[in-house]
Amino acid sequence: MEYWNLYNYEGKKKEKIAIRGNDLEADEYHLVVNAWVVNSNNEFLITQRAKHRSHPLMWECTGGSALLGEKSIDAAIREVKEELGISVKKENAVFIGRSRRYYDNCPDILEVWLFHQDVSIDDVVIQKDEVNDAMWASKDKVQQLFNLGKFEGNSFFEEVLNYPQKECLYYVGFNACNAICNEISLSGSLTINPNNEKGNLYYTKEVIRSRDNQFLKEYQKFLKNKMDIISKNDKNAVFLAFNKGIENLIKDFKQFNIVGEYNHNLLSKLNDKKYTRSLFSNIVKSIDSIWNDKKISYDEMKKLIGTNSFVIQGRSGSGGDNTYYIDNREKYEKYAELNEYSFFVSKYIKHLPVNMTVIVSDYNDIFFPPSVQLIELKDDRFKYVGADFIYYNSLDKSLKEKLLNYTKSIVGLLKKKKYRGILGIDFIIDDYDNIYFMEINPRFQASSFIINKKLSKYCNTCLAKLHYYAVSKKYIGNTYLDRIDNSFLNCYKRNDYPLLKNYNIIKNGYYKKNPKTYFRKIYNYSILKLDKFQKRTKDE
Repeated sequence: MEYWNLYNYEGKKKEKIAIRGNDLEADEYHLVVNAWVVNSNNEFLITQRAKHRSHPLMWECTGGSALLGEKSIDAAIREVKEELGISVKKENAVFIGRSRRYYDNCPDILEVWLFHQDVSIDDVVIQKDEVNDAMWASKDKVQQLFNLGKFEGNSFFEEVLNYPQKECLYYVGFNACNAICNEISLSGSLTINPNNEKGNLYYTKEVIRSRDNQFLKEYQKFLKNKMDIISKNDKNAVFLAFNKGIENLIKDFKQFNIVGEYNHNLLSKLNDKKYTRSLFSNIVKSIDSIWNDKKISYDEMKKLIGTNSFVIQGRSGSGGDNTYYIDNREKYEKYAELNEYSFFVSKYIKHLPVNMTVIVSDYNDIFFPPSVQLIELKDDRFKYVGADFIYYNSLDKSLKEKLLNYTKSIVGLLKKKKYRGILGIDFIIDDYDNIYFMEINPRFQASSFIINKKLSKYCNTCLAKLHYYAVSKKYIGNTYLDRIDNSFLNCYKRNDYPLLKNYNIIKNGYYKKNPKTYFRKIYNYSILKLDKFQKRTKDE
């Protein structure tokens, strides 16, 4: 029998051990290693799985589970010896990365190693019950096998194949408070204002009130200058321009390696609620609403909707900036005119707003833990103020399955339209457990930062890198988060929501004189019931 040490969610060894083949319980993970071997010709020693094993005759790197008492590096060395009959040394090993993977009843922590070793293929002695064949293969050969579906990539596939040539990623943007500016895997960022993160180069500490043509020309010069300095010092620099405005500013800088979005026309369509609600109508219902495209009076609208109070929502907009609660003539006339009398109108219902975050790629889609959005009715707007990742787990299993199935169907349709990259999908759930589609967010969201924190801690990556891999058609590997045990509120002042206790504050880092400076209050418990956030009556 094969015995394993077990680890908790945080990666700390538990007192309990497991026998291979037995189901693992909640918060139990075992250690798995991948051991790549590369020679001085930059060829990789790869193996072909035996015919009787799962995924028969699939090529792969050497790997397996760590045994009781083994450290990761020792397990990697043993696996190479057992499967290939060769000895690799600790001093020739490079640690590539660590990730958590969730398989039903057997989740694991994967650690990936690369060993430098020159050996003749004639000296390789394969373990016949595990391995059918072995060979030295160039990077191009491994990539070819992978493209043909004959090689199992696993996590850190791109990092291993391109080692030691590591791409250094630099985010290029306007806004320093963007959630993705600089998490793990990014070397730096270029922004208008400082964000107090590693490698950030900023244009000014002054608050920029208007991005007129003169300012854009000056900012363009700043970007060109800084990108030139970075590229001279770092031949592998890649500049991520995910914003259309930024992409337009630097699109003529042909001397730099710039990766932008693939299809801004599609992105514009996906920001259009009228387009997306029609597009997904055969997958999931949208909230009962009327599309208004003409100037009608408040009294006419009340008759049309059948109530004195209702919600109007503009064709585009995010975070509640264009969603209004109307209960009198003055409000209606004000916000209807703002939207040029083109908007959705619906009755107001108690509801639970839910957000799904996905990375859509050519090879595999990554579904992150969903959150319940914290929506506060303030100044007539239904304003997004944070996310509760904990409360979602209290929903019925059937509801969660429906939400995931709707999400997968939407992703499937968007993949046919060649969408790649990060994606947010908003749903609402009413008192009767009906689920309605609300909108698509083809971008990084406010909740991205807390997903990033978990990714960097448990999976050695970040959303910006995963988005980059997706839009540039690189292989992501198995990156999985099964839970996020935090909630947060975006606050403009430290004393916002004073009734809520036991939190940590993360300051945005945006220049302190900027009026949009805010703090994030992080909680390790669900806060949905503790404040006036939108929710179903049954949740109150």
